[in-house]
Amino acid sequence: MGKKSSVRKKILLALIGVAVVCAIFVGVGVVAKRANATTVKVIPVRDLNQADYMMDEGQSTLSGEITSSVTQKVELMQDAIISQVYVKVGDRVKPGDKLLTYDMTLKELELELAKLRRQSLENKLDRARARLESLENGGPIDDDEAEDYTPMDDGEDDKDQAFYAPYLHAFAQLPLRVVAALVSGSDNETVSASDGETVSGPDDDPIIDQPPEPVLYEMLDYDSVPYRGTGSKEDPLCFLCTGSEEGVLVKGSFFNKMAGYDAAGTQKEEGKEALWYRLEFHEEDRIADLDDPEKSLLGHYLRQGKEVMDPDEEKIFTLKGAGQTDDGESVLTSTPEPEPSGPNKEVDEEEEEDDWEEEEDDWEEEELEEPSMTREEAIKYQKNNIQGYELDIQKQSLAISKLEKELKEETATSTMEGVVTVVGDPQTGESDGEGFIEIESDDGYYVKGSLGELMLEQVHVGDRITGSSYESGMEFTAEIREIAAYPATGAQDFYGGMGNPNESYYPFVAHVTEDLELENGEGTELKITGGNQDSGAESIYLDSAMIRSEGGQYYVYRDNNGELQKKFVTAKRSSDGYSIVVTKGLSNEDKIAFPYGKGVEEGAKTEEGTMEQLYDF
Repeated sequence: MGKKSSVRKKILLALIGVAVVCAIFVGVGVVAKRANATTVKVIPVRDLNQADYMMDEGQSTLSGEITSSVTQKVELMQDAIISQVYVKVGDRVKPGDKLLTYDMTLKELELELAKLRRQSLENKLDRARARLESLENGGPIDDDEAEDYTPMDDGEDDKDQAFYAPYLHAFAQLPLRVVAALVSGSDNETVSASDGETVSGPDDDPIIDQPPEPVLYEMLDYDSVPYRGTGSKEDPLCFLCTGSEEGVLVKGSFFNKMAGYDAAGTQKEEGKEALWYRLEFHEEDRIADLDDPEKSLLGHYLRQGKEVMDPDEEKIFTLKGAGQTDDGESVLTSTPEPEPSGPNKEVDEEEEEDDWEEEEDDWEEEELEEPSMTREEAIKYQKNNIQGYELDIQKQSLAISKLEKELKEETATSTMEGVVTVVGDPQTGESDGEGFIEIESDDGYYVKGSLGELMLEQVHVGDRITGSSYESGMEFTAEIREIAAYPATGAQDFYGGMGNPNESYYPFVAHVTEDLELENGEGTELKITGGNQDSGAESIYLDSAMIRSEGGQYYVYRDNNGELQKKFVTAKRSSDGYSIVVTKGLSNEDKIAFPYGKGVEEGAKTEEGTMEQLYDF
């Protein structure tokens, strides 16, 4: 017994010895690792800030050329209609004189429709967010009312214009507020026309003129406008409908209006009677002769409004089954019923009766069917929908901004003092020159240059620039008179400032305000001070290598009490295209690391370094 105990003690002592040796090795390893761990160098932001080197009191430096002759070329706005031209060839003009004005009615209508479309997208986004919240809180996975997102493609703007065109032309002669009321469906809104005539909103009796040209409808609803008719049996309201195989989709709100009810179909409109209406199908979806529409008529549905239903209920009317005309007399047609689709109609009808009981028997089973996707999949799907709507809203907002900018350009004015040398034909938009109107300057010296696209938001017409001649050293001040709407091409791109290959450059012209003796073709250095420059008391300019981005957000690695911290900042690329301007989240007192260096990660130990050591690891 004593012998066994002795053996056990020896084994235990041996194991303890091994454990002690292992602990010593582990300890030595940890100490060695800590001793050899990379310590990241951090540099004071004050030493890295390039503001003093790149800018002089908020001024951007560019190159330019002196010239004594400049031509202002007024190019016509795309798709705009000229309202009036104020000048003729030989007229003398000065800065600010009117040259021409546009009729912006269609642009205004297009803007209203774009805003309505954005509002529709915002409403869909709200519903998608509510649906996501329901899913995340345990709501039903399958929802018959849930909407599927359909992305806008790159050609959506062209589709919009094609869709809007009939409405824009139909409403072109009406006041904007009237059109806004009609399009938006404002309740009982009454506005005054420009000539003092009262024009009622969509819920009142239609007393406005019908469209100058028929609108082709693929869907009819409460706001649809007939191209002719008063609503009597002898003179029904006539609607031009698509003759495609899909037919025209008619909403319940349309039937409600024809029956004399409000859009919801819940209340009879006071003093309103049921209207007679005709849904017409014409050759090639167009009326060949408005004075005699019967010439191109292929078929129609003539009905009196009696149906009242849910406003979102839908019925489809197709050319197939539409009543034909007989010696000019209208044929009364009823609502089309769906036809059997099988090759043998009688057999299909019998099978339909036999299947009715089976469908009733299977009703409960269908109700108990498993959801089409898991909750996780439904949540992910809805999040994708939300992202899609948000992107489409951004696109629509950009389109609205573009239209608003075009509306501000309703009147074109002279930017210089000189003589009008070219005036085009306002009826055709054609001219003998490169511009519709051209003016040759004769009021002294100008300087020409180009602005990088990153500077367009900072520099505007009217801003002052200072310059000095490379040849004579003479200094001058000039006022920017014109900035091109389109980027330069070819030789024009010579005055591209820093010449960043990733930027487009926009030519500008500035008038020298002093009476100086300059030479044509002199090269100049220009300093532009805009009303909204990148630089400022709190802005920090960093080399682009010192800052990284993730998901569209900029960040730096900053020292935080001896450890590296990943710090997101508010920043944007500077006007020179080579540096990043940090406007929020970083100060000159902070210290940051080269973000691509060895061992740079959150939590790494830091020590202050010098500019010479910055990239040396």
